[in-house]
Amino acid sequence: MKKITLAALIVSGSLLTLNAAFAQFGDLKKSLGGGDKTADSASAEQIVSKYIVGSKSVITADAKMLEAVGLKDEAAIANLQAKNLTEGASKDSLEETAKIQTESSKALEAKLTGDKVKMDAASKKLFADGMKDLAGGVVKYVGMSKEVSSFKPSLGSVSGSGKSAIYIAKTLPDAIKNVGRTLKSSIDFAKANDIKVPKEASDATSLL
Repeated sequence: MKKITLAALIVSGSLLTLNAAFAQFGDLKKSLGGGDKTADSASAEQIVSKYIVGSKSVITADAKMLEAVGLKDEAAIANLQAKNLTEGASKDSLEETAKIQTESSKALEAKLTGDKVKMDAASKKLFADGMKDLAGGVVKYVGMSKEVSSFKPSLGSVSGSGKSAIYIAKTLPDAIKNVGRTLKSSIDFAKANDIKVPKEASDATSLL
């Protein structure tokens, strides 16, 4: 009887050890990017795709507003980059877009806060269209921030879309701040220059 009880205890202990090993394996699998995904998680490809949509809206907005205030050369550079930014863009391409976007925003903000800008009806409409695009970029950036913050790189993140997603995760918070500042500056400029502020632009400021 004692031998049977002892054998049962040994078997029970072995099963507990085996279950613990499987649990540890499951944790390891999750840490490497496998296992079950939470509802808030997103793949690298999804993150990159959403970011590109948002970035295209932002840099297209910059191009329109730069042209509207007379900075045509800067507008042409921004517009070309918007066209070159395509689905599945590499990390290098995203970095180049961010660089041009930053330079465009600085040039635009300097113009908006500088000397009085003369604008006709067509320029004012173009500026308002740009504000609407910029608001769309803000909404896209802010909307994907939760997914980006919960993104956990896997072993496959060392190349391709994985690298791009890691870059986005690191830079998105600053991108939201910078784009938000440009949006607020454009709204102030519009109000001071008899330009109708699109509802989308006003609504987007509540997200910042």
